[in-house]
Amino acid sequence: MNEFDKNNYELWKWGIFYYNPNDPNVMVEKRSGLGWTFNFGHNVSLIIMGVILLTIIGTLLLSFGILKL
Repeated sequence: MNEFDKNNYELWKWGIFYYNPNDPNVMVEKRSGLGWTFNFGHNVSLIIMGVILLTIIGTLLLSFGILKL
């Protein structure tokens, strides 16, 4: 990703969520500070986030006894 894309405010929703369906990268550098973030315009990142959320919700349901195996 070049610097123009990284600083293009139209690609950053609410200033923190990077959304660019034309960018082939699943993860991109954050605009400021250290670290990486997901490109929410990429389908793979949505699948990864869905798996993470389902794991967290499943763990909570199991720990509170709402879901029993």
